[in-house]
Amino acid sequence: MFSISVKQRKIFYGMLSLVWIATAVYSMINDTFAHGLEILLFGAFFIAGIALIQAYMIKMLKLYDKNLKKGVSQKKNKKRR
Repeated sequence: MFSISVKQRKIFYGMLSLVWIATAVYSMINDTFAHGLEILLFGAFFIAGIALIQAYMIKMLKLYDKNLKKGVSQKKNKKRR
């Protein structure tokens, strides 16, 4: 079955957050504070969007796998009769 461990997801989101935070801080220092804040907010919404999509896809894959196994077992039971 398809699965991604929680530890792997935390590492992924941590690394992705680090990129957005570093870019926002750099922009706050070298450009304007407001521009850096915009980047930080966009990054937060971007990461939240990815997390929601990933959670939905994992849920759908588990449901698909469950239904596939159910269908295969029903097919085997019909052959045995």
